[in-house]
Amino acid sequence: MKTRLLSLIAALFAAPAMASVVQTTGVGSATPGAAHLTYAADFTANVNLDSPWSEGGLLFSHTGLANDNGGCGYAGGNCVDLNAGESYSQSFSGNYFATAGMNAYLSIRSAARDLNGIEFAVDSGYASIYLMWQTWLDGVQTGTGRVSLGAAGIGGVLGLSDLVGFDEVRVYAFDSATDTSGYSVPAIDSVRAFSIPEPGSLALTALAGLGVAGMRRRRRG
Repeated sequence: MKTRLLSLIAALFAAPAMASVVQTTGVGSATPGAAHLTYAADFTANVNLDSPWSEGGLLFSHTGLANDNGGCGYAGGNCVDLNAGESYSQSFSGNYFATAGMNAYLSIRSAARDLNGIEFAVDSGYASIYLMWQTWLDGVQTGTGRVSLGAAGIGGVLGLSDLVGFDEVRVYAFDSATDTSGYSVPAIDSVRAFSIPEPGSLALTALAGLGVAGMRRRRRG
């Protein structure tokens, strides 16, 4: 029993050290398992594109310029121009968070714990969606990647996960699949972020569970 417990604790501490950032697409693709804490932001109350913006345990900010457009919240598309029932993106609902400018990006930060997964609806001010993302931990970049999601106005969901964790995600949207700098116009909505318990917490949970099991066995004996 003691050997099994020590092996379990060692595995819990060792597994995150081997992790790296994984890029996925689709709702639910970056959820780090059943046991996790969830943070959510939909920007419903942010009609003026305030930056920084705090919601659901997350802190949002942007570089570049962003102005209120009738409450729809995008610097590159005026909501007044939309017909009844239309929205800036099919993957968005109501207000969203966006920016525009040279090398402009959206920043998503954890207000407390490091994040192990994040998903958000994303679109672009260009005709096609070409995203570049970065993850950061304690001021050090831990990952970067690119994804193309087809025509703007339809949008998609980007997921990022890492067992080691990250405390910031930066999102850019350029004009081509090869651009890594230039004019950037990203927009996001429906942000869901996840944290898993720290290894020490998991180990304590395992110890507690084994202790309860041992007490039950003694009572039966």
